[in-house]
Amino acid sequence: MLRQNRRNFLQTASVGAGLVFIPSWLRAGFSGFSPNAQINIGVIGTGKQAVGLFKRGSAMPEARVVAACDVYPANLKRFANTVAATYAEQAGGGKETAPATYTDYRKLLDHPGLDAVLIATPDHQHAQMCIDALDRGLHVYCEKPLAHTIEEGRAIVDAVERNGKVLQTGSMQRSMRTFQRAVELVQGGAIGELREAIVSIGVPAKPFDLPEEPIPDGLDWSTWLDGTVERPYHSTLLPESNGRKWGAWRDYAEFGGGMITDWGAHMFDIVQWAKGKDNSGPTQFFPSGGDAKYGLTMFYDDGFRVEHRQFGRGNAVRFIGSEGSLDVGRGFIDSTIPGLVGYNDTNAAMKTNANVAHFQDFYDAILKGTELRCPAETGHRTSSMCTLANIAYRLRRPLMWDPSTERISNDRAANRLLGPEYRMSLG
Repeated sequence: MLRQNRRNFLQTASVGAGLVFIPSWLRAGFSGFSPNAQINIGVIGTGKQAVGLFKRGSAMPEARVVAACDVYPANLKRFANTVAATYAEQAGGGKETAPATYTDYRKLLDHPGLDAVLIATPDHQHAQMCIDALDRGLHVYCEKPLAHTIEEGRAIVDAVERNGKVLQTGSMQRSMRTFQRAVELVQGGAIGELREAIVSIGVPAKPFDLPEEPIPDGLDWSTWLDGTVERPYHSTLLPESNGRKWGAWRDYAEFGGGMITDWGAHMFDIVQWAKGKDNSGPTQFFPSGGDAKYGLTMFYDDGFRVEHRQFGRGNAVRFIGSEGSLDVGRGFIDSTIPGLVGYNDTNAAMKTNANVAHFQDFYDAILKGTELRCPAETGHRTSSMCTLANIAYRLRRPLMWDPSTERISNDRAANRLLGPEYRMSLG
């Protein structure tokens, strides 16, 4: 059954908008951030992803992690120790103060002097955390996919708009040179008239099917589940805190969207970007027959076709034009057109790590008012594209989608899967 304390958050999310939260820079008397100000960051979700992101961005002078939160104390302690040790090393040795730690993210949001949060939790927890942070006047960097359901994604965008805050979706491929160059070439007509894209990623989410295991000491499993359906603990979802394994919660539809949203939020996102559809998306979704996990095709309103299938290059996108094709992935960009791409078009030519560049984009938007590479609306539209693909695979029937109303026009029952029913219908 759905956990009652979060069930109606879409109806009540705006309540927090009436609260007055004064961030550190306003308490100090500024009308906005000084270009030399330091952004105080709180990290929510301190697993392997958060540790990796911190290590990559820890030397950036614009921000400092001052607080952290997790319902798994072992993860929280490991992260806090990593932060303290890293900052101590950067300071030339000695002992550095560890960040304040919390097990309830709402208490972290009230941490004195906090300016922004980094949300690196499982997908099903993103929406309420984003909305609560924004309603407290905090900026947000949220890992992709932005939301677990389409209604949650729209609620996040609404919270950004009513609070006037910065939200960066963690689709950091937009900060990679390889993908930037691919989009430049496609949009510039280098492969001729764009006709089709093939997106090579893994399979859709599946219903939870794991046996119950003992809950690790200290883990608040009930709170970890918050916002979704009741399921027993299993170490596959949340491994022991040693930093060696990724949690596979994303494979299960109660918590994530499988590889369709995990890698799709990267690769379908590049198609959205290349098509100039960051505020829209495909309008038709046709799943393959039977219980197949590949072969779904999507169409934009201009007839442009996107197919989900493997083409032998791992997680990647193939753009097909009238003059040739272009393949792009994390480690490569190449084309059937001789001489079209070279070394300077690849990630290897970048001077900074893509995660650092994506954080820099976020910090610049806060400090200087510049535009984001992947704001809330963009993240929501890509996430919606992925979730609709999952819904089509699950129902095994075509969906006609209206991006302007964000409703499925040909299947009333399918519209129930745009909100909490997306989880509840699984069991």
